[in-house]
Amino acid sequence: MAARGHVQDPNDRRLRPIYDYLDNGNNKMAIQQAEKLLKKHKDLHCAKVLKAIGLQRTGRQEEAFVLAQEAAALEPTDDNSLQALTILYREMHRPELVTKLYEAAVKKVPTSEEYHSHLFMAYARVGEYKKMQQAGMALYKIVPKNPYYFWSVMSLIMQSISAQDEKLSKTMFLPLAERMVEKMVKEDKIEAEAEVELYYMILERLGKYEQALEVIRGKLGEKLTSELQSRENKCMAMYKKLNKWPECNALSKRLLLQNSDDWQFYLSYFDSLFNLIDEAWTPPAEGQMSLEGDPDHSIEHAVRFVEKLVEGESKSPRQLRGPHLAKLELIRRLRKRGCNDEYKLGEPEDLMFQFFIKFGEKPCCFTDIKVFADLLSTSQHTSFVNRLLGSLPLPRVSVVEFALPVDTKALQRHLCVVQLIRLLGLYHKMNKVQKQDAVREMTVRYRHGLQF
Repeated sequence: MAARGHVQDPNDRRLRPIYDYLDNGNNKMAIQQAEKLLKKHKDLHCAKVLKAIGLQRTGRQEEAFVLAQEAAALEPTDDNSLQALTILYREMHRPELVTKLYEAAVKKVPTSEEYHSHLFMAYARVGEYKKMQQAGMALYKIVPKNPYYFWSVMSLIMQSISAQDEKLSKTMFLPLAERMVEKMVKEDKIEAEAEVELYYMILERLGKYEQALEVIRGKLGEKLTSELQSRENKCMAMYKKLNKWPECNALSKRLLLQNSDDWQFYLSYFDSLFNLIDEAWTPPAEGQMSLEGDPDHSIEHAVRFVEKLVEGESKSPRQLRGPHLAKLELIRRLRKRGCNDEYKLGEPEDLMFQFFIKFGEKPCCFTDIKVFADLLSTSQHTSFVNRLLGSLPLPRVSVVEFALPVDTKALQRHLCVVQLIRLLGLYHKMNKVQKQDAVREMTVRYRHGLQF
């Protein structure tokens, strides 16, 4: 229960001790105080509801429900009674009764913005999407504010999502929602980012990708500012759905030049690149290559681009994993096409070793390398692990037969190697004695690592 502050009328003053008892968990005193108050003021319905809350919290649910229904039958319109009944019904897990409560309040006070908004929220809690739509429009007619209008639009989208008939969703609910938003667009009444997000969602669900792209790239798209690269991500999604690979590639390239550590754009870059190659795409004789600039459309372009990003990372004040992993990803994709060797991107074992030297102390190092472990041949597994173990900063300790880390960074590097040994199946190849030795070593390492 919310504590009452400034006293505005006599009833608030009378009810305040009951609120305080309920807030402090003293439910029995709240019941007694409510009974005293009801003897003096029989028409103070809120006191009856507060008594019911006390009864509910002391396990007397049936008595509480009877009192609540008596109060609700009077169709109260005072804030105290409505709020108290709402709290009680929630504690009883009967949210459907809150809708009836506010339906009655709205009938009695049809111009109340507060009661209409409470009614909308009550419908939302029980999933009454059709009634949500009606309540949203009724509220907008009383108080013509954009959020209320778009509550109604959102209700149509929810109806389309919950509709069992996909055809009904795409022929009735979503087109109606689209028309409602288009009306606001034509009248230049779109104000908030959430309204643009809704419009985009509707067009995407309707499969109107070209139109959705126009919205995002246009004036309305300028409102998408709350999330980093929200506009670019939506454009990328539409380019993929429309198979606009030149735009997709050029946009990925531009975003990677801004931030070469964003992995999602590497995947978009490579996907679009190889789609362009497969389609034998060539730049137009005149005009711009794409809406987003010049795309890369050959493997030579991709190799140069990735090398450029790796070179840029070496000069960056912050260590970036993306460019190094992109090189491994390109090798993997070229291998699948049977044309890796001619591009001289390097040996995966050497590249992964260099990556480990640079990032081995980071917990993400194993999960990064793990993705590319299949680039190593079976014959390379042991030599690769030995190279990694040889690079570890583990000083020899006389007490045990193997070296132990002196800090968390060294521990993390060793842990990464152990995970790779397991991933590559080297523990599986050990005989029984070797496995027992490995278990003893891990136990010692675990106990030693507790100090960190």
